[in-house]
Amino acid sequence: MIPHRGRAALAAALLLLAGAARAQLPERPKAGRGAPIAYLAMGDSTAVGVGGGAGGGYPQRLARRLEASGVPVKLAVVAASGATIADLRRDQLPEVMAKRPALVTIGVGINDLMQGRKLADFARDLEVVADLVRRTKATVVLQTLPDLTFSPAGHGAPPSLGRRLEAYNATIARVAERHGFVLSDVYGKSRRAFRDRQAELFAKDGFHPSSAGYEVWTEALWPDVERAVVAPRVQARTPAAGER
Repeated sequence: MIPHRGRAALAAALLLLAGAARAQLPERPKAGRGAPIAYLAMGDSTAVGVGGGAGGGYPQRLARRLEASGVPVKLAVVAASGATIADLRRDQLPEVMAKRPALVTIGVGINDLMQGRKLADFARDLEVVADLVRRTKATVVLQTLPDLTFSPAGHGAPPSLGRRLEAYNATIARVAERHGFVLSDVYGKSRRAFRDRQAELFAKDGFHPSSAGYEVWTEALWPDVERAVVAPRVQARTPAAGER
C-alpha cells in the first residue's frame, strides 16, 4: 500500500506527464473561413445594378451567396453604366490587371448590340480583354447576354435583333471555351422567366431588370460560380478518410 504522501507525489507526477503529452500533440487547425477572396465585376449597368434598388445587381447578390456559403468576399465593381466592350478594354481592364483578383465576372455586349456595333469588332475587343484577364490567373466567369427583347422597351423589336443577340452569344461562348473560362448561359437559363414574368422582372424604365429580375439573373449565374469557387474550397477543407 502506498502511503498518503506517496500517493500525492504520484498523482502530481502523472498530471505533469499528461500535461507534457498534451503539449507535444500537434494542434488541429482552427476552423475558419480564411481571408476574403477579391472578386472584381466587369461590365455595364447590370453589374452596377441599375433598376435593382438596395439589393444591387448580380455582383452584389453573388457576393452575398458566396458569403452565405462560407467564402468571404471583397467585392469591387469596376463596371459602368452604358459600357461597351471597348470601354471594358480601355477603362476597366487596367483595374483588373492592377488588382489581380481571384474571381472576375464579365457581363458585356448589350450596349454594343443595341448600338448596332459590328459583331467582328465586338469579337476582336472581347478577345483582347479575355487574353489579358486570363493572365491574372483568376477564375473568370463569362456570361451570355439575357434576352432583353422580352423587356417592355424591346417590345416590337425586329426579328433581326434576336438573331444578332444569338450571334453575340455564340461569340461569347467561343471566347470562353478558347480561354478556359467558366461559361454561364444566362440567356438560356433566364429566357423563359423574362418572357413570362415581364411585369415583375423589369424595372420602371422598361429595360433594366428589377430587384426580382436580378434575382433571376443571379440564380442563372450561381450554379456556375458555386461550382468554380465554392466547391474547390469545400473539398480543400474536408479531411481525407484516413486523416479524421
